[in-house]
Amino acid sequence: MQFPRPLADVFGRSHVVSFPQGDVRLHAHSFKMRGFPRVRVYTAASGDPTRATVIAVMHGVRRNADAYRDAWVPLIAGRDAIVVAPLFSGERFPDTHSYNLGGTIDPTFTRHRPRRKWTFAMVAPLVEDAVKRLGGTPGTFRMYGHSAGAQFVHRYLAFTPAAPVDRAVAANAGWYTMPRRRRPFPYGFERAPKTDLTAFLARDLVVMLGGADHGQEFRRDDEHTLRQGSTRFERGRAFYESGRELAGKLDADFGWRLVVVPGVAHEHARMAVTAADYLLD
Repeated sequence: MQFPRPLADVFGRSHVVSFPQGDVRLHAHSFKMRGFPRVRVYTAASGDPTRATVIAVMHGVRRNADAYRDAWVPLIAGRDAIVVAPLFSGERFPDTHSYNLGGTIDPTFTRHRPRRKWTFAMVAPLVEDAVKRLGGTPGTFRMYGHSAGAQFVHRYLAFTPAAPVDRAVAANAGWYTMPRRRRPFPYGFERAPKTDLTAFLARDLVVMLGGADHGQEFRRDDEHTLRQGSTRFERGRAFYESGRELAGKLDADFGWRLVVVPGVAHEHARMAVTAADYLLD
């Protein structure tokens, strides 16, 4: 669904989109956390905010958070739901290290950064702030990420085990931090920031793959990522199977699910339709 611009860029004002199921309120604001750049946040809210399911939506490499938010608007109509879509712009969060990898490592991929400086540290405060602005009650939330956003989501779950996320969908990631202890970070967990792999494997994580996602656009292909597979689809299956294998070796709970969406390529809006079935139950 396309909405007239510049509604997503009007700060401090709301816009209402009506559907047969009910109205959805759209809004945009800025968020500033000490020690980090200011970010723009796009939101959509439907129904009773005090009872809402809250979904943090993470954009892809195009840094088009407004379009990602817009794709969810018809999906939440008639439901008690809040969508929070932050914009991590390329100017303020450049390249893979500061967005896809959550700021865990420096641009050379050789040195860990302090946790207090991780981009990941912004997520929960940012979501809490947005929910309060919309009259909701902060608490647990859910996540949807596509492409680079899916990379952000699965690593966020891995390296922030205390994050108040009760379910997440990582859709069509280009490459992964594989649950392998003898593969160097960020491609695996060897010399990775300290984390609890058992807790990561137990997360309610849906690894969602477009059945037709075989294109090369915006895909990272190097000696490390090609070991994960030649396409996003192959890499996603390898990530899921690696997690299941490790959980078996550790005799650990395994909470992940693998979902294939037939006929869909690298399309965030079409993937969101299926993701909504898992995040808005």
